Amino acid sequence: MPRHIADPFALGPSLVRAGTRLRREGLAETPDPHIHIRDRIMAVLFTRPAERVMRPRFGAGLDAQVLQNISPLALSAIEYRIRESLDAVFAGEVTLEDLTVEEGGEGTILVAIDYALHADRSPHRLEVVL
Repeated sequence: MPRHIADPFALGPSLVRAGTRLRREGLAETPDPHIHIRDRIMAVLFTRPAERVMRPRFGAGLDAQVLQNISPLALSAIEYRIRESLDAVFAGEVTLEDLTVEEGGEGTILVAIDYALHADRSPHRLEVVL
């Protein structure tokens, strides 16, 4: 069974006996690829461009949009930035089915991402409210 790095990293339980030697169980790993992909999408959404030194174009920077003026032009710019970021990171793993960015009530932004993993083609939806 393939293992995936948990994002954000999480330490597992203390050392356990596995056969004749001690090992740390569940250290920064998750066996569920759907949780792994969801966590990576969240990392892309909330990482600001140029925040990662070796990957300056990584991230959509949604956290910077919280206090910005919400207009149709700003919403379409956010949608474009999210689409570009997700396509760059998940080109061979995930198919982006639909992406909507719209104004919610009381100055919030609603982001809905419909995607499918290439491995099993099962549809998934991630909704974020800013």
